[in-house]
Amino acid sequence: MPSELLFQSLNPLSLPDRVAKELKDALFSGRIKPGDAIVERQVAQQMKVGTPVVREALISLQAQGFVRRIANTATRVTQFTDDEVRQLYRLRVELETTALQWAKRRVTPAEIEELRTLVDELVESGLEGDPRKFLERDLAFHSRYWELSGNPFLADTLKRLMAPLFVFAFFGTRKELTAPMAREHYELVDALRDLDEPEFTDTVRRKLSGFATRWVSAIAGNGNAKDGVGGTHHP
Repeated sequence: MPSELLFQSLNPLSLPDRVAKELKDALFSGRIKPGDAIVERQVAQQMKVGTPVVREALISLQAQGFVRRIANTATRVTQFTDDEVRQLYRLRVELETTALQWAKRRVTPAEIEELRTLVDELVESGLEGDPRKFLERDLAFHSRYWELSGNPFLADTLKRLMAPLFVFAFFGTRKELTAPMAREHYELVDALRDLDEPEFTDTVRRKLSGFATRWVSAIAGNGNAKDGVGGTHHP
């Protein structure tokens, strides 16, 4: 972990979730990156809290998938191999398609408008060129329709698997996060509002596969995912 001061000092009575939030903020802003070691003692000194508080925060972040702890060795920000990335994005296509299918059966017009507003905000962050805000709003949009599936276990699984992957994909590629990329999400909202089966599932799967292949290809660094994602290649 870099030696320079990364974190604001916290009140000595701060709860572990405040430490976890500060660490997560540092990750989303790029102050710490995938693969970086997090040293409990250093974090505790900078935040002016006890090491047990930091340790508890790191256990929470591990449960969320943001860090990997190796007993008696180190805690590192989660980093994925190329093969793990391909497997996770392939799983994402399947689980998110299911989440959207279930959401389709129960979503209300007001909730569809809420999703559209979240995409509006995502587009705005793309226009501003603010990657941290883009990442946070992208996750907020996807998290909302995971919740709208009506299955909290599915929503929790997706958030634990995908939130660290979203961050890793960006910092692993430094790919520009643009307004046109954000506008692609309107297609998912429009599908929820306008399409019936089988066109609905076909559209959703095609769009999610496109997202996946874009990032797998970028991370692989060779212009193509070697074995594709979701069975379909998209630019």
